[in-house]
Order: sequence, then structure tokens, then C-alpha cells
Amino acid sequence: MKTVILCTILIVLALFVLRLIKRAGCDESQFHYGGDSDESPEFEENVSESINYSQAYQPKWLFTYNEKAFYYKLKAFADQHGLFLFAKVRLLDLVEPRRGQKKYRTYFYKIQAKHVDFVLCDAKLVARWVIELDDASHQRADRKKRDSFVDEVLKGTGYTILHMDSFDEKLLEREIVGIDTQ
Repeated sequence: MKTVILCTILIVLALFVLRLIKRAGCDESQFHYGGDSDESPEFEENVSESINYSQAYQPKWLFTYNEKAFYYKLKAFADQHGLFLFAKVRLLDLVEPRRGQKKYRTYFYKIQAKHVDFVLCDAKLVARWVIELDDASHQRADRKKRDSFVDEVLKGTGYTILHMDSFDEKLLEREIVGIDTQ
């Protein structure tokens, strides 16, 4: 009797899981395990047939209120000193792994989805300074680890990184323009 009840529960559970998979529009043929062939036309056809991209996303604000306020002040500073300001810059746009390394892909994937808050460029549009706005989220252990990694990569490639919890014009004058306002 216990065996019959157990088998019935397992069958019901299996049917439930299959129904969830079907409802989500998942098909095992969509999943790819290994290699770079996910760019193949067959894979793209399977995905595009079952996913409605126009309904899969929603808009998102580019900046938090704190980031927006910081941006306006930093933009005024940049304009005053003939610098150009960029926001939400991918780390991969600032650095790239050295070619020919054994772990090139590992290093590439480690930075591809990370970004920095602000980048100040000189008059020739060469990125010189990276500014991270350290809000409350930067106090979490995982974020501290991420920040440490990003700092190590950027410093190793010659960038100056400034971590600021609020706009500090005197710090910027000292670090970027070289003016000591004390």
C-alpha cells in the first residue's frame, strides 16, 4: 500500500514538473551544453521560435537617485576642467585579457559583464580615471570582493581608481587636476 502511494506521489510530482516546463516554454533542445556553437543558426532558430523577446524585458532606470545627483556634479567638474565623462562603462571596454594566454577565456568571462560607475577621459578621449560611487551596497561582502577584483585589474593596467561615497570636489582637484586645495 505504501509503495502504491509513493508511486502515485512521484507520478503526480513528475507531471507537475513537466507542466511547469511546458508552461515556461522550455524545450530541452533549447539548452546547449558546451562549446561555442550556441551561435549556430539551428540554436538561434530554436530559441527565437519559443521566446517572445518583445515581451521578455522591461525598461529600467539608468541611474539611481544618488548616482544621478553624483553624475550632475561630476559632469560640471569635468566640463570645468576640459574632461569628458562617461557613465556605466563596461570593464571590457577599458581592459582586455592579454591574447595568447592559456586562461584567456576565463579572464574574458570574469570581466565581460562588470561595469564601473564613471570614467573621466582627457581631451583626446583617452580614459584616465575611474570613479566608483560607493553606496551602501558596497559594504556587502560579495561587493567588497568584486570591488577588490576590479581595482586590482584596473590598477594593473594603469588606471587611477577613486572610490567616493559622495561628491568631493577637493579630492577630485587633488587627484585629477593636481591642485592641492588644503
